[in-house]
Amino acid sequence: MTTMTLALGGCAGSSAPPVPPGTAGAAAPTVRVTSPAATADIDPSAWAGARTRAVTDLLRTRAAAADRGDEAGWLAPVSGASTGSLRTAQSAVFERMRAMEAGNLHLVTVSEVTAPVPAPRGTQVEWDVRASLTYRLRGFDATPRTFDLDLTFKADPSRPTDLVITASAPSGRPQPWDLAGLVVRRSATSLVLAVGAESRVEEVVARARTAASRVAAVWGNSRPAVWISPASDADAARLLGRSADDLRGVAAATDGPLTPGEHAGADRIVLVPGAWTSLRPEGRDVVMTHELTHVTVRASTTRSVPVWLSEGFAELVAYQPIDLPEATVVAPALDRIRSSGLPGALPADAAFEPATQTLATAYGLSLLALRTLADRYGTQAVVQLYRAAAGGLDEPTDRLDDREAAVDDALRSTMGTTRSALVLQWQARIRDLLH
Repeated sequence: MTTMTLALGGCAGSSAPPVPPGTAGAAAPTVRVTSPAATADIDPSAWAGARTRAVTDLLRTRAAAADRGDEAGWLAPVSGASTGSLRTAQSAVFERMRAMEAGNLHLVTVSEVTAPVPAPRGTQVEWDVRASLTYRLRGFDATPRTFDLDLTFKADPSRPTDLVITASAPSGRPQPWDLAGLVVRRSATSLVLAVGAESRVEEVVARARTAASRVAAVWGNSRPAVWISPASDADAARLLGRSADDLRGVAAATDGPLTPGEHAGADRIVLVPGAWTSLRPEGRDVVMTHELTHVTVRASTTRSVPVWLSEGFAELVAYQPIDLPEATVVAPALDRIRSSGLPGALPADAAFEPATQTLATAYGLSLLALRTLADRYGTQAVVQLYRAAAGGLDEPTDRLDDREAAVDDALRSTMGTTRSALVLQWQARIRDLLH
């Protein structure tokens, strides 16, 4: 995934190919060759190696141009007579990348999706390439993010270094710079990348600041975070690589690469506008604080924990300043218990899958488990429990290969209690709420 090298976000084709280098007058024909051409006079193996080197060199050069803020260098490969609309789109992408300070672009791999065969000299041949690149948002990303691009190149096989990019689009998931109308707001604690009215952008900025103070009050610090607020739920789903069904009822989600044994360093919080805007102001603060808790915890621990602990802790932090009766906060969970009975164990990971239709119940039960611990041992003891279970202490538990066992060890080492004791206390809390 590399440095900024392709045309991200725009796609254009050409009906009139550019004049080949050294030619004055009529343009050479363009062909998309996918089977041997009887009139080809270029050695296939030589052409394959030459075009691969040329594409790689072009993308690396273009990435370097983006890193140094050289728009002319960035646009040079899309400057052919037939790529005007692509040039316009890529100019906009460049400006958005520069505004959000995307840099450290590196090309990782290049692979041909359709491999052309040689054509007669003077013929412009097109072929498709997928490029994988990495980048960082300066001041926010401690580790790289990966993205893929689908590109179409055009060249005369006899002039393999004279390349033109005729089409470019995200391969799969888009990046924030692909969002038309993007507004960038940067501060020491947040990078807000939003599409919409100025009032909405400023609201996200203000609530990101509130979330940062609330997370820091519990965890001890708050990770500077990247917030993305797209224009539609469909855009949110594409940014997250999910389906619209996966996000039904979800107001925000945290996304980023996470390697076991390492801190997360390039997370994104994506707001899902349909659900997010339907919330009351305090609900929006809860959602944003919840997600920022995940980002902050992931940036300072080295292993995953059971979902009941991660989601319950994020809910604990998010609802701490909110003055609402507990029975109101966890009402969906209490309704489910009235119909199905008291749970005998803490929620399993599977209960948090959107398809189960048990999300609200699982979140509520997890919050009650964490509040049970916080009321008995103190909120900071809960923080220590999480750090121990997630490898965030200098001396992590001995059984980090088993997430549930790590929690059991952490309960004993930080609170002197057991899971069975927690479950009994948690069930008693639920009974009290049911009456």
